[in-house]
Amino acid sequence: MHYKNNVKKLMEEYSYSLNELKNNCELSLNTLRELKNNPFHNFNMESAYSLAKAFDCSIKDIIEDDAATIYFDQIAEENKNNPFFINQQIFSPENVSYLKKLFLEVGVLCNINPYGHYKKAIVKTQEELSSIIIDFNLLLENENTSTLFIRDFFVAVNKVLLNETLIKDAFIKAIEIYARKLKITQIQFSILNDFEIEEDKFHESLSELPADFSCTLGTDSSIFINNNFESYKNPFSLDDTIVWKKILN
Repeated sequence: MHYKNNVKKLMEEYSYSLNELKNNCELSLNTLRELKNNPFHNFNMESAYSLAKAFDCSIKDIIEDDAATIYFDQIAEENKNNPFFINQQIFSPENVSYLKKLFLEVGVLCNINPYGHYKKAIVKTQEELSSIIIDFNLLLENENTSTLFIRDFFVAVNKVLLNETLIKDAFIKAIEIYARKLKITQIQFSILNDFEIEEDKFHESLSELPADFSCTLGTDSSIFINNNFESYKNPFSLDDTIVWKKILN
C-alpha cells in the first residue's frame, strides 16, 4: 500500500522542533529528520503509533493513504524546480474534490480525471443511470492571462424529469464559481453550432422510469447571454464552433 507521512505538516501545526518531537516519541532524531524531509520515506505502524501519541492525534492524521493525493504530491515533488509546473495546480486532488462537490450540487456524480501535468481534465458522468449525462474537457492556459477552456461541452438530461436549460445554466454557473475561487482571469466555452436532435437509446434503455435523453451538441445562446458571456467565431476553427468568453473581474 502506498502512503505518505504528514510529519512536517503536523510539526508546523504544533510548532514542534525536531528535538521537542524526539522527547515526546520513541523515534531517533535521524529517523524524525528523514520523515520530516521526505514525506514518502517508509515507516511502520509502530512508528506511526508513536507519532500519533506525540501529536495527540489519530494514526489517520499521521498517514495520507489517498492514492490520488499521494500521486499528485509525488509529481509535485519531482517537479518542484520545474518552471513549467506550478505547485498550486487547478486540477489538484483538493481542487478536483471541490469541483466534484459543485457538480454534485447540480445533481450529477462525476469522474474528473486530470492529465497533462494537472492542467487538463476529462469530466464524465460516473453513473450510467444518472438523469444527467455530462462529457467535456477542461484546460487551463497561462500564456498572457489565465484562461479556463471548456471544450466539447456536452450536457444531456432526461427531459421527462429535468429541464435541460436549467441544468446547463447550473453547470455554467458552477464552472464560473470554480474559476473565481482559483482566481482564473477568464472562461471560454467552445460550442458546436449543431442543433440537430439526436436520440440516445442507450441511456433510455437503462432506465426503468420514463426517459427521453434526446439532445443536441449545441447549447442555446440565451443561456450564455444571460450569464454575461460574449460570443465570437474562431477564424482558425475548421468546424462550425462558437466561442463564448467571459472576463472574470
